[in-house]
Amino acid sequence: MIRKRNSKVWRAADPQDPLFSADSSPFFHLARLVGLYQLRMDTHLKRVGMDMSRWRVLAILHEENCAPMSRIAELAVFRISTTTKLIYRMENEGLVSTAVSEQDGRVTEVRLSDKGRQSFADVRSIASLIFERAFHDCDDQEIQLLLSLCRKLYHNLY
Repeated sequence: MIRKRNSKVWRAADPQDPLFSADSSPFFHLARLVGLYQLRMDTHLKRVGMDMSRWRVLAILHEENCAPMSRIAELAVFRISTTTKLIYRMENEGLVSTAVSEQDGRVTEVRLSDKGRQSFADVRSIASLIFERAFHDCDDQEIQLLLSLCRKLYHNLY
């Protein structure tokens, strides 16, 4: 696919171009979207003693079952030092357990505890409310397109 870097849309979205406008910037809108999502989620999560960082770790471990801290950091897009502090706080709260990998003593593996699984189940209903509010008027094709574009942009930046 040929990129039309001189198109009006491209120029308005490119921060270096004199035609740049924040309102035409995909990253401006993505940042607003993620920020608003986090505000809405935080409002509901605080009521159950949870936050977005813990929710992300719970969701990752729900899918991964057991994951090294580095994998959690990669998937959550957290710094490893942030991930380490968060995981140990979550372990103290009884949400996860950690163990040194049998294959590599330098690796700490993380698993959901029973309490972590229950917390994940509890928070899913909250996340579902926010999801429904955001996507209530979107069809499957629009959701698939958004997922596809997000994955593509993530891989382009990675």
